[in-house]
Amino acid sequence: MMFKPIETKLAGVSFDDCQANIRKWGCADIGTFAIDREPDNPHDPNAVCVSLFRIHKMGYLPKSVSQRIAPLMDQGRTFIAEFVCRNEYAPYDRVGLTVRIVETTEE
Repeated sequence: MMFKPIETKLAGVSFDDCQANIRKWGCADIGTFAIDREPDNPHDPNAVCVSLFRIHKMGYLPKSVSQRIAPLMDQGRTFIAEFVCRNEYAPYDRVGLTVRIVETTEE
């Protein structure tokens, strides 16, 4: 079954180094981000982390999206997150990231 791309804002962007990472690498020049399952995540068994090179965490897929993606990933299907835009929240000093989740044939 063909996967229809999902555009979504990342969740959990205020934790760990996500704010600094989004400021530094949340741009069109980067292009795509890795997405990885975190089945042992204590907060969400369907957790899917979005990162740059699997090193720099950008955030997580929201639960509504990870509930759809996680079972597919568990079946061996692979996905990437394409950059859509960086979200700036004035007057707050916080940034977020909007990505498009697409299926890929790459490992």
